[in-house]
Amino acid sequence: MDAREDSVWPRATSELILLPVTGLECVGDRLLAGEGPDVLVYTLDFGGHLRMTKRVQSLLGHYLIHGFRVQLEPSADLNAEATVAVFGSKGLRVVKVSWGQGHFRELWRSSLCNMSDWIWDARWLEGNVALALGHNSVVLYDPVGGCVLQEVPCTDRCTLSAACLIGDTWKELTMVAGAVSNQLLVWYPAATLPDKKAVAPDRRVSGHVGVIFSMSYLESKGLLATASEDRSVRIWKVGDLRIPGGRVQNTGHCFGHSARVWQVKLLESYLISAGEDCVCLVWSHEGEILQAFRGHQGRGIRAIAAHERQAWVITGGDDSGIRLWHLVGRGHLGSGVSALCFKSRSRPGVLKAVTLAGSWRLLAVTDAGALYLCDLEAKCWQQLLEDKRFQPYCLLEAAPGPEGFGLCAMANGEGHVKVVPINTPAAAVELTLFRGKVHSLSWALRGYEELLLLASGPGGVVACLEISAAPSGKAIFVTERCRYLLPPSKQRWHTCSAFLPPGDFLVCGDRRGSVLLFPSRPGLLKDLGLGGNAGAGAPRAGGGHDSDENTATEWGPVSALPSLHGKQGVTSVTCHGGYVYTTGRDGAYYQLFVRGGQLQPVLRQKCCRGMNWVAGLRVVADGSVAVLGFHANEFVVWSARSHERLHVVSCGGGHRSWAFSDTEAAMAFAYLKDGDVMLYRALGGCTRPHVILRESLHGREITCVRLVGTIPVGPEFGVPSFMQPDHGEPGSEGPGLTDIIITCSEDTTLCVLALPTATGSAHALTAVCNHISSVRAVAVWGAGSPGGPQSPRPGLTAHVVSAGGRAEMHCFSITVTPEPSAPSRLACHVMHLSSHRLDEYWDRQRNRHRMVKVDPETRYMSLAVCELDRPGLGPLVAAACSDGAVRLFLLQESGRRLQLLAETFHHKRCVLKVHSFTHEVPSQQRRLFLCSAATDGSLAFWDLTTVLDHGSTALEPPTAPGLPHQLGPPGLTVQAHSCGVNSLHTLPTQEGHLVASGSEDGSLHIFELAVDTPELERAGGGAVLMPQLHVLEEYSVPCAHAAHVTGLKILSPSLMVSASIDQRLTFWRLGHGEPTFMNSTVYHVPDVADMDCWPVSPEFGHRCALGGQGLEVYNWYD
Repeated sequence: MDAREDSVWPRATSELILLPVTGLECVGDRLLAGEGPDVLVYTLDFGGHLRMTKRVQSLLGHYLIHGFRVQLEPSADLNAEATVAVFGSKGLRVVKVSWGQGHFRELWRSSLCNMSDWIWDARWLEGNVALALGHNSVVLYDPVGGCVLQEVPCTDRCTLSAACLIGDTWKELTMVAGAVSNQLLVWYPAATLPDKKAVAPDRRVSGHVGVIFSMSYLESKGLLATASEDRSVRIWKVGDLRIPGGRVQNTGHCFGHSARVWQVKLLESYLISAGEDCVCLVWSHEGEILQAFRGHQGRGIRAIAAHERQAWVITGGDDSGIRLWHLVGRGHLGSGVSALCFKSRSRPGVLKAVTLAGSWRLLAVTDAGALYLCDLEAKCWQQLLEDKRFQPYCLLEAAPGPEGFGLCAMANGEGHVKVVPINTPAAAVELTLFRGKVHSLSWALRGYEELLLLASGPGGVVACLEISAAPSGKAIFVTERCRYLLPPSKQRWHTCSAFLPPGDFLVCGDRRGSVLLFPSRPGLLKDLGLGGNAGAGAPRAGGGHDSDENTATEWGPVSALPSLHGKQGVTSVTCHGGYVYTTGRDGAYYQLFVRGGQLQPVLRQKCCRGMNWVAGLRVVADGSVAVLGFHANEFVVWSARSHERLHVVSCGGGHRSWAFSDTEAAMAFAYLKDGDVMLYRALGGCTRPHVILRESLHGREITCVRLVGTIPVGPEFGVPSFMQPDHGEPGSEGPGLTDIIITCSEDTTLCVLALPTATGSAHALTAVCNHISSVRAVAVWGAGSPGGPQSPRPGLTAHVVSAGGRAEMHCFSITVTPEPSAPSRLACHVMHLSSHRLDEYWDRQRNRHRMVKVDPETRYMSLAVCELDRPGLGPLVAAACSDGAVRLFLLQESGRRLQLLAETFHHKRCVLKVHSFTHEVPSQQRRLFLCSAATDGSLAFWDLTTVLDHGSTALEPPTAPGLPHQLGPPGLTVQAHSCGVNSLHTLPTQEGHLVASGSEDGSLHIFELAVDTPELERAGGGAVLMPQLHVLEEYSVPCAHAAHVTGLKILSPSLMVSASIDQRLTFWRLGHGEPTFMNSTVYHVPDVADMDCWPVSPEFGHRCALGGQGLEVYNWYD
């Protein structure tokens, strides 16, 4: 291969970009979105489907797109074709496109114009484009000829932070410049003299106390809006700015954002603003907040667009997400909070409890024992019954199901329970269940077949009542089926219950925070072969419908998860999709499943920050989960999918009586306040009041990227893509494979992504939010098929270990299986196996007051899985720690037990990277090695082969009781760099192992590591192989990159690829002395923190994922 060919091969091409969305513009019924240098084209026609129809790659070269300007022509139909000027940074390109009948075609594009200064705004002027540049000058550019026709500077050549061009001709062109002096400068480029001298500003407007980031002009009303660093939006009455010498008046000073405001847009009836606080606010022109759109994560909303005819607002954020919102008058709107006016002379007593029977009937009970019904449509009250025995203590619960099945239950402090048909209250049935207070009531419904009522009495006894109706429907029958006994606790009563499909078990939560599993019928214990604990019989008083027995067997739980939700109790139990979801007042909800009659935790998820009281879950129509809870004094409906608050009601908190009901038509929330019933209703139920055009990835920087495995996707499942197959990019065709990768971020989450090779798209399968701080490292092992080698099934399963801030580590198992009904054609299930924190380890020690507590700010910087060649033993997990330690953890019981085994402080400074590799020689024992790298540029190598052997010299005894073992001295130390090592990789060769590292100074270090295993006679007469490590040859590339080398992978003994913060993906030739440069590709992800590369197939080549402030996937052919 000659030198010219070397400079070309291999050539990496960008396949996928997920970056902050920095530009949005509505063009007819299409939406243009700028993501890096790429343009995404979405159709917004609700007659079809909301989908992305085209991605135009690298339209602006290496510049980031900041805006679009459409050329408006009287005879042009923007739904058929359009001419658009795309600008950003210092680049400009004009493109003419046709998208009629759903087919995108690029008719013409100009050459890329590279300006000498930053472009803040663009404006079409009679076929030419006027550009506002970063040092207060205006350029008139001819896109057809590709030349600058005229350039006019302002006398005040200050640096601008925003600009706005107004006018349709050069003579009336007006420049409004936002200077770094916090002023607005208004001047007219056409006022320049023939000698082309600079033009002086016509007006200077002051008011903001921070830098102005955005401005918008509404010609029809003569208004100018500005957004600033001072967290405010100002509205100015300016009249016609095209006329010099006009008066400027500040008519509105709007404070509503909690951080800097990035964008502002004026509409005929509204003002839209968005900022760093990830909130998009809709204002009136008088400065009143009308709506607030929350849902984006991370560092803010960077772009906004509006479709006034459809009353839509579209936002693009730093989290790579694009969302469409409905303005006032459209979408799912709430009717606000209204009082139902219960107080009246004809209704004596004080309200004690309230509940909802469906979405249009409300029940309330007073301390006088009176039960009232309110029709929410007519807002009229009706007394159903009055019973003095239910005063002053009374519980009230309505039956679930469609409109509550017309039943409710009441209970008092003397053990009485009354079941009341709402339509015929005279047919109420009363039982005396206990000789004491009834602590709680809950209903359990199984379809339309079975309805149970559970009542908790003294001593932890729960009576299970079966409700049935007479054939005539005018009477009900209540019979006691059995009794359950709760585990001992101080507050011993149940709080919620639900049937576990198909109906053999009841799942209950109690006030202790435990989740319990009871048989729905005690006879099922013998049928299923399960053991249930029968407690001693408890006497009960007879009622009108009681049996004649005086004692009943109390059945204990067949499975229990004690104190799963802490001491505050379980608030709800929901069964859906084969899983059990529980919520509690610990601010979390759990996903559980039942196997062999035993409850097993799958995953613990946290809600939005500050929601410490999670009250319930609802599964909405699109399969996502809506979480109900209380945030301080507000009731919040929070979307677990879009991470936004769907509904917020200022109710005063959850300690008062409240009720919630949700149907497809409407959502209702009722609560007691000031002696009255307050009601909040919203049309559409617990659904999202917006459309997600593209899912968010991460709200903060991606810190680690790892390949999990590859799934072959057969034709029976289709091609998962947001794009139509007709509109795929040329050259994007690939094999029917889908790569599964996992990313972690500073936003404390992990995300599992599917990357089909056939379409170049990405699909977020699931997100894991178990960490309390940033997640910095991920390691994967044990990837295989779900059925194992004996009976493989379609899909992928693997174990994942994640670690990061606060010295926290979690172990999960993930299973990805084909799911034709899902948008991505794949379903991902995550099970949490174990976790570990260093301060928890310290808390369990005796005499800990005499010991120094582990620094809670210790961070795990990197992870490496060391798989031992031992049957029955799990792998070792090596962690690089910021406190200078390398720690070894042992995973046992298939990852369900995570134990700290050993540690060493050999480096005495922050350890940045760890990497494990094996050395295999025929007829010799397989050796396992660990390499660590620190901030001083040194590499250390340990032999971990015998670390778990009895009497092994690899571990030294602990220095104090309760502490882990000490890892022995390393077998080899290499001073590879002069500063920190940010990337590390090895590859086995015939001579030994090729080791490569990248440093913070941009240098690379490559050396050949030899492993010699001479035989030494053991005292007992046997022989053992003791390895000796030494360096054969080593080379350095001092200035391989211009910044930190954060990604490195040796692809073969002759090829290596590296990535750096300088945004260059570089290929190096190895094997001929010093590594030689082959070629380099510029990528668009800033601040890359990690890289992973893997081979896909012989015909598709390699893939490479780069993670930083976004995600980019490259591929190259071998």
